[in-house]
Amino acid sequence: MKTIGNVLKEKSFSKLSINVISEESGVDKAFIYRHFTDFEGLLKAYIEKRDHWLINLKEISKHPISDHRNFMKELLSAQFKEIYANEEFQQFLVWELGDKVGFTSKVSIEREILAQPIFEQCKDVFSSYRIDLNVIYAWFAAGIYYLILHKDVSTFCEYDFTQKQDVDEFLKTLNWVVDVLFDKLEADEKLDQIAIKAHAKGLSVDDVAEITGLSKNRINALVHSF
Repeated sequence: MKTIGNVLKEKSFSKLSINVISEESGVDKAFIYRHFTDFEGLLKAYIEKRDHWLINLKEISKHPISDHRNFMKELLSAQFKEIYANEEFQQFLVWELGDKVGFTSKVSIEREILAQPIFEQCKDVFSSYRIDLNVIYAWFAAGIYYLILHKDVSTFCEYDFTQKQDVDEFLKTLNWVVDVLFDKLEADEKLDQIAIKAHAKGLSVDDVAEITGLSKNRINALVHSF
């Protein structure tokens, strides 16, 4: 396992082979085959022990999400920090992107299956806007992957992600954007409740629209849903 990680960090996934792993680890190929059946079995065992998301998702998906705002902040911040600090996993992501055989696609599918309970809890959070929160997660996660993998190539939008101050600025801004999303959701939900209560007190739809700035169609839809 340790040798696979070293090869990934020092040489890249393209150099992985049963011969290289046997030679550099000093472990006989027959021993490897006896314990893991074949080279793919060894790689699968390695991934299951080292894949950041496979490990974390198994635990995270067990619990219901009570606070989507803080859950999103903590999940994305942890994703950035843990992948940033884990060179092995960074190389695994490169391997995943360049895998022509499709071995790593099995791991990607397993991640998706493990994350399904989280996806189900997130999809309706912004349903009033006809927006799926999982799409927003996808944007953030893809950006995190790319910025970390690109950090040793050059700056990106003038930010150097090899520098602590720029990483800190990214994480601060990430949390701010999440707050903006949920602040809007909460403000709109409060405005909806004001409209419903105002109409219940006897104000006309026209008056409620003038006070709240909501459209008459929106107010009618709110009133008739209660």
